[in-house]
Amino acid sequence: MSVTGQELSGFVRRALLGISGIREEVDNERIYFFQHGRLFSIVDDDGLQFIVGDECMKEALRRPGALLEQPSGKRCKGVIRVTPDKCTETDLDFWLLLALPTNQGTLDPVVLH
Repeated sequence: MSVTGQELSGFVRRALLGISGIREEVDNERIYFFQHGRLFSIVDDDGLQFIVGDECMKEALRRPGALLEQPSGKRCKGVIRVTPDKCTETDLDFWLLLALPTNQGTLDPVVLH
């Protein structure tokens, strides 16, 4: 059974209940999640993307279903894509803890290079 981006965003929304500074935007069938104005996750029909930062990349890539995100062939600094079938509620909690800007101790913007 395939999970849609809308369903995945519902899972993320529920996991974020009670966390301050959360905002979401919808654009081109993608749901963008921000905390205090900083993007930390994108959800679409292909799965979830989390901005985890360069310092957490090695740990993040060890997780089941995690792939380095490379939109248009460009590497995104600290961005991981997670396949929906490998993102249980426990996995989602892990990813959110890793990706939330307040947990990273920084509010620097995402940098594409």
